[in-house]
Amino acid sequence: MKLIEHYLILKTAYATQKNDVDIETTLSEIIDILGCSQPNGKGVLNRLKQQGWIRWNPGRGRGNRSRINFQLSLIDGIKMYISDQLAQNHFKEGMEFLHSLSIPTQIQSVLGEFLEGWFGFQTEEGNEVKHILRIPIHRNLLSMDPAQVSTAYEYHFVGQIYDTLLRVHPITKQICPHLALGWEAPNEKSWIFYLRKGVHFHHGRLLTSEDVIYTIQRLFHSTESVFFWFGHYLNNVESLGDHTVLFNFNRPFPFFPYILCSNKASIVPYDVDIKQQVVGTGPFSVQFFSKEKLIMEAFDHYFKERAWLDRVEIFRFPEELQSKFLYKMTTENVDSMEMRDKTVTQHVTITQLILFNTKKPGPQQHQAFRRAIRLALDRNKMIDETNIKGANPADSFLPANSKKAIIPSYTLSEAKEALKESGYSGETITMFIHPNRWRENALWIQSRCNQIGISIELRPLEFSKTLQFLHQAHLIMIEVSFKDESEINLIEPLGNNSIYRKMLTLQENEQMDLFIDRFISGKTANERLSTWNEMVDWFKKEHLILFQFHINEESLYSNYLQGYKFGALGMADFHSLWIKDKINL
Repeated sequence: MKLIEHYLILKTAYATQKNDVDIETTLSEIIDILGCSQPNGKGVLNRLKQQGWIRWNPGRGRGNRSRINFQLSLIDGIKMYISDQLAQNHFKEGMEFLHSLSIPTQIQSVLGEFLEGWFGFQTEEGNEVKHILRIPIHRNLLSMDPAQVSTAYEYHFVGQIYDTLLRVHPITKQICPHLALGWEAPNEKSWIFYLRKGVHFHHGRLLTSEDVIYTIQRLFHSTESVFFWFGHYLNNVESLGDHTVLFNFNRPFPFFPYILCSNKASIVPYDVDIKQQVVGTGPFSVQFFSKEKLIMEAFDHYFKERAWLDRVEIFRFPEELQSKFLYKMTTENVDSMEMRDKTVTQHVTITQLILFNTKKPGPQQHQAFRRAIRLALDRNKMIDETNIKGANPADSFLPANSKKAIIPSYTLSEAKEALKESGYSGETITMFIHPNRWRENALWIQSRCNQIGISIELRPLEFSKTLQFLHQAHLIMIEVSFKDESEINLIEPLGNNSIYRKMLTLQENEQMDLFIDRFISGKTANERLSTWNEMVDWFKKEHLILFQFHINEESLYSNYLQGYKFGALGMADFHSLWIKDKINL
């Protein structure tokens, strides 16, 4: 253990005492606090004294107590400690250690302010000024393989590291060129794409048609890929030269260009194992990646303009500490910025859902049981009684569709009648919930179900562990955020290996496949959207998904932040960001 950690343990044990005041104690008491042997305890005290952090006067003789006098304030000690941990890339360990201490609330607030000064936009002086963005996130990063990303954070970061052949314009929703300069369909079952020249991967090699072929084959043929089920549509892929690719399908596939706009269809190099080394063509190259940290630097040879930011650093900030240390990242945290009253507001809509695990044996396999819970969970009453500010009842994944719906209220008597029909015999069912969010909401759901005779055990579990223990859940409460309403983002979350797929029976998955087949075969956007709405209506009719509410989460961005474009979770596109310096004329 570091000396500063010993100091903080001692200081928090005497947190009610002022600095530079003699505190009576005993060596035995000090040893108990430190949890060490007497020789080690004496050694720690001597080293703390040598550092000038304490004054230590041991008691001599019977009845004479020792005296300790703290010279370093608790907040200064914490700042010193966390600065050292950050410098040594031990951020997670440092935060976990602080979490183990009994830190007074006012100190937690000051620590939050200190962290605000470290996160956000920073300037690093040296031979060349570096502009850095540091962001805390509250989930582990499991993968930077585009085909396997599972969270909105990962999806967003992949979009900074890799490029797709095509992109959807954020406003018009029209497909635009990107790595592909152009494309055409010579017949209804084939697509030809023409690639840009001179596009470099981060490891130096130029992009060719072989990379595109490799990417699509692993995307359509890997069971871990969200687009795996499209593999049976593909006959073959051919290279017609270094910069031309031909795709032949066994059926008309008008939706194919939209798939190529997904970050999950980002182009990866054929000569690199992405699971071992993260290499793309995007505006940022990965310098370090672990489940707790991601460091990206601007790629000087990006085929479009170089990013203004020189480095982006992502740190896993334990979510259980978010409220304790009173910090939430917004990009208004710009060093040396004034006039923070001039801001740009970004809204992200979160939708809360309850999903039933119909694969697992239990009462939730009966449609009437699921309907009973739907009738019991009156959405308007839930919002009122749990005081969820800014929430609106949900009847779909999309708020715009929910606004058009008439959401009825039901009585507990109606719910009890449905429960009788299900044959429920009183067994306890398990619902996974978020460990740190919507606790009051979950308790309300548990109470309403109890009122109609359903016993629910609430089990807090991080999302990263949900899939691992999914077989233990009868239902789960999750929140989702659709990145936007473009067509690929409507269908992508329901793809192969998604949590929806893992919780449904084979027969229900086959029904989803039928809807998706119709969706991708639709020749117009209206035709495809109609099919998607039919699928959502089927979810509701079978009560496989219970839509609860929509809520807006708001972030404020400094007026000096330029070039902001927002993606998943309202996070800004790092490639386009730059800071307008304050100039006094």
